[in-house]
Amino acid sequence: MCSVEGKRDLGSCPRRAIVGNDYQFPEGVRHDLDIGDATQEGANGERRANLYNVTPPVLIWLRRDLRLDDSHAIVAALKSGAPLAFAYVFDPATKHRGVGHAQLGFVVEGLEDLQSRLAERGGGLIVRRGDTVQQLVAVATELGVERVCANRDEEPAADVVERAAEVALRGIGVELLVVDDEVNVPHELVLTKDGNPCRTYSSYARGVRRVLAGLPAPPHDYDLQGRLLATPAPEIPSVETLVGRPVTLRSDVQGGETHALARLRTWRDQGFLARYAKDRDLVAEPDATSRLSGYLRQGMLSPRRALHVADRAGSSKYASELLWREWFKYVLHHHPDLAERCIDPRYDQIEWVGTDAHFEAWTRGETGFGMVDAAMRQLLETGYVANRARMVAASFLVKDLHVDWRRGEQWFRTHLTDGDLASNAGSWQWVAGTGLDAAPYFRIFNPTLQEERFDPTGAYVARWAPDRPAPIVEHAIERDKTLAAYKAVAAEKS
Repeated sequence: MCSVEGKRDLGSCPRRAIVGNDYQFPEGVRHDLDIGDATQEGANGERRANLYNVTPPVLIWLRRDLRLDDSHAIVAALKSGAPLAFAYVFDPATKHRGVGHAQLGFVVEGLEDLQSRLAERGGGLIVRRGDTVQQLVAVATELGVERVCANRDEEPAADVVERAAEVALRGIGVELLVVDDEVNVPHELVLTKDGNPCRTYSSYARGVRRVLAGLPAPPHDYDLQGRLLATPAPEIPSVETLVGRPVTLRSDVQGGETHALARLRTWRDQGFLARYAKDRDLVAEPDATSRLSGYLRQGMLSPRRALHVADRAGSSKYASELLWREWFKYVLHHHPDLAERCIDPRYDQIEWVGTDAHFEAWTRGETGFGMVDAAMRQLLETGYVANRARMVAASFLVKDLHVDWRRGEQWFRTHLTDGDLASNAGSWQWVAGTGLDAAPYFRIFNPTLQEERFDPTGAYVARWAPDRPAPIVEHAIERDKTLAAYKAVAAEKS
């Protein structure tokens, strides 16, 4: 069982802080937002031009937090009383971190929506392309800022960029303050009674609930009118511009905070949230699940807002699923190689004998198993697959086709609109039986029985894979092969 160690601190550390609720918001003061010619002195005595305002603004560095509602970086920046500016950088390096076209399109839509929301409140968005650190330094210099605030990005590659940005900004006399925002409770506050990380979801969830009960943290509400720096409307590049070729995107969910909040409200008010526990595995029903995962992935919806709505509605099952998302972030925090290595090292010894031909048939949705093929074709066309169908497709690749789970994880993350490193890698390790608190290796989904149970009318398969070929393997035979392979390594001491 988990207990909570430590107390919340509003940030004695200049780079990283935990934002709580025990402070007063500064009074809203209207600043003169006309372009000024003031200069400031930076590190080593150099002069940095303040091109926008006599009062130095605070710069919000946006990454996977494309919203105005309940943002801890905004909360921290508001304490200064200075106007707020917002910047986002499209960095070509992100393509090497599994960000595919579906996700890029979602981000572009989210930025367009965010610009509109900022403009309504008297502000604007600065969008740049290039190396993140170089562009961040350039924007900070142009604005003459003294502080940059950012919400922490939980992924290891982002932490590397964060540290480089801290050094570069310090070199021009600018402080970088990074605050926890991506989960309801910072990871450091949830430990076992012995002070060690939790090893099961259930203990983690109990620990999170204990923190929230002891120090309630509802979503923050604040008024940004008159608090924002007016900046020119940005040029937000299209996906085609970013990838350098035509792209076909058919997602039926539109990116942006406006759409995230509307979806959350509609899904709740129309009764789908109340039926979630009963209906969530019905893969043919588009509203059986919230469809909020992409918004949570890009921070277009606050995790606290989502959990708050679930708790107020009394939907313990949906609240539990939201915390599963945060559990996987907790696991990634303690196992930064989550996508590369089995958490249980015994299973790194498995010899994956699956063929490239079988892997490619799986990616195309041509395995001959209805729910598997429907899921894979839906993924390619829309960038989305319901969780039940994801699990069935993932289990089939690993335990029927004997393909390394890491290949499937990378394929999913690249093609999903909500492709999140922690949730995706954690879920694949769960299915493969190689992770923390994972399904035991001998739990192998029967794809035919799964289809009969969760697509009883056949509507899902008929919609996405009406022309499926003959099965490329026999499930019973492949199941026995998998059990033998896993059993051989499971007997060894971990």
